Parts: sequence; structure tokens; C-alpha cells
Amino acid sequence: MPYAPSYEVFLDRRAYLFNGGQVGCLFLHGFMGTPKSGRPLAEALARQGLTVYAPLLPGHGHHPDKLAGVTMQDWLAEATDALATISEHCQEIVIIGHSMGAVLGSYLATIHGNIRGLVLVAPPLEVPDWRLSLMPILKYVMPWLEPLKRSSLRKIAHERILDMYPEVNLNDPALQKWLEEISRMPTSALAEMSRAFKMGRNQWRRIQAPTLIIQGGQDIATTVEKSQTIFELLPAKQKDIVIFPEAGHQLLRDNSEAMKQVWQRIGRFIEAMTSARLVEEELLAEQA
Repeated sequence: MPYAPSYEVFLDRRAYLFNGGQVGCLFLHGFMGTPKSGRPLAEALARQGLTVYAPLLPGHGHHPDKLAGVTMQDWLAEATDALATISEHCQEIVIIGHSMGAVLGSYLATIHGNIRGLVLVAPPLEVPDWRLSLMPILKYVMPWLEPLKRSSLRKIAHERILDMYPEVNLNDPALQKWLEEISRMPTSALAEMSRAFKMGRNQWRRIQAPTLIIQGGQDIATTVEKSQTIFELLPAKQKDIVIFPEAGHQLLRDNSEAMKQVWQRIGRFIEAMTSARLVEEELLAEQA
């Protein structure tokens, strides 16, 4: 059964399913992300007849405090259920995973041999700040982390806030207390994220499915060098890595020129791995 959160989920961050043909794409979002991060591409693929499903991972879709008590196993279970859901509609499936979603997608690809292809968008090799790797221990003495009070995490926190509230003024003195409140995060969730990334380092060595890695040169959560390391670890016979020097972490929907190129590359990969035939001009029509 799809995840049914007990809290209100922002409307544009809910799960979605676009019913199409026998070729399907499963989109898995990242830590503190939502299905919204892949929706523009999903809609473009759906217009060309593909089935696209994007589940909401447990604890996501609202402020970070909702992640309290959620585990890596909850995310893996939801990803597994999502694959079962899209498998009811499709015979040929490509998994697209963004950030931590790339780890979850890799897990699915290693236990299900019928995956036609795997797209890893900004895949994480390790946590962005080494101190986050200590969270499995620190969570017992420090239940909450306030990222706006830590210089190494402030930029990432600001990016997440602007994703939820695009019009907010991050420099408004009157809003600082509220901004700190909505961005504070349970350290138990960060510990689970760290566990997931550690699992990913084991998964990369087991992937046999054809794999495409997409990485931005301006990413603040991971780096080109780390994606290159992941690429070298992959045993898959068919694999490729494409770097977009001007792109950041949100490669799928940052409305940049690089985004169009990312969409093109993913579309070509889907065509190469499945029976789908896409019209590139139509795929990019909404971004012209």
C-alpha cells in the first residue's frame, strides 16, 4: 500500500501516477525532497505515453520534524511497494533516482533482475558534512539539529526552505526564529540518511543493470569526483556518466539550459533501454 502520512502534505509534494503504456519510469526522490523534484520531467514523459509513478517517501512532504521516528527500512519498503505498483502497469521499467533516491533505486535494481535501466541523478557517495556520519551516536545525546546555525549546512538548509517557500526572504530578521523552527531536523533521521548512504556504497558494487549517472558541477550536496568514484565502482557492462558543469543539485527542474540537456540525455537512455520512442522536440516543448 502507498504511504499514507498522518500529517498534512503540501499539495504539490504528493505522490503521483501518470498512467500510460507498457514502458514505465519509477521516480524516487531524495532525503528532504519530494515527488515534486521530478514532476516536470514526469509530465513531459507522460505526454509521450509513458507511465510514470513517483511515491512520497515516509516522513517527507512537510517540515523536517515529520522525519522523527522514520527509518531507512521505511524508505526501502516504500520504494519496494512503488516498484510493485508500477510493475502492475508496465513490462519495461526504468528507475530514476535523485540523490538518496538513487541509493533506493540501486537497491531495487540489485534485487529485481527485470529493471531495464537505472538513472542515478546526483548520487551520494557520503554525507555532505563528515559530522553527519556521527549522528548514529549523537542522536542519543542531541535529538535535534538546527542547520541554520551551522555554516557547513546553512546553504543546503536555505535551498530546502526556498523549495517549500519560494517567496520567503531569508534575510528578514523577523523571520529568523520561524526559519530555524521549520528547518530543525531530528538527528535520528540524519542517522538513517547516513545509514542509507553507507548501504549505497555497498550497492554500487553490485549493480548489473544498464546505468546512467547524471551529475552537476555546482552541486552543493555531492561532487563530480564522488560521482566519478561511483561510476568506477559499477560492475555494469553498460554504464555512462554525464557531467553538466553549470548545473546544481536540482538538475531535473532548475529551469536552466542544463536541465534541457539533462532531459534529453535521460530520454535517449530510456529509448536505448526500452521500446519507447520519444519525440525530443515534444519532450522539451514545455521548456522552450
